[in-house]
Amino acid sequence: MVTLSKTKSLFSEGNVPPGGTCLSSFVILSNGRGILVGKMARPEIWTERFLVGPKFAPTYASSGKYVLPARHLHWYESPLEAAYGVLRDQVGLGIPKGRISLVDVQSHVSGDIDNEEEPPHWDICFLYKTRLSRREAASLARPEWFSELTFKPLSNLKQGDFTRGHGDVLEVAGMIGPRRRAGTVRSTTADRRHGSSFLV
Repeated sequence: MVTLSKTKSLFSEGNVPPGGTCLSSFVILSNGRGILVGKMARPEIWTERFLVGPKFAPTYASSGKYVLPARHLHWYESPLEAAYGVLRDQVGLGIPKGRISLVDVQSHVSGDIDNEEEPPHWDICFLYKTRLSRREAASLARPEWFSELTFKPLSNLKQGDFTRGHGDVLEVAGMIGPRRRAGTVRSTTADRRHGSSFLV
């Protein structure tokens, strides 16, 4: 369990979580019947273009599990700019920024302050959504960095179907799992602490 600090979260030298902090934008792409999910291929491309850690990309790609369209933010990039970049560069869609809506902001903390091998890592996740027209959905082509890219109904997805912790993001947002079944889909800031790192 990570002990919350009273220290100001000022990201300067010597003043960051020992395991680092990641800011990430996710995009929920809907065709009206499901959301777009993919399985990673070509891990070297994910490392070079989409900022996935080289230590982790091969594991994600070999897992056979889904990811959402997502990536970390570049320095000084806004979350919306990152979401737009995900659509353009990772999925191949030129969706105007005005059609991309912020639906959730989540804070995920993992690791143990007393564990030097897995110290606390802090993920701040910005979750966006957009709806594709039939023509846009039909024009979607699978790029070489996905072995599979498809629309899946949310009702057919569960947390364990995903790698990179992306199932946690959907579950906290109430799109899959117990919150969805209870009808408590959220669109507010979420807070989660758990025992394994993700999103790196």
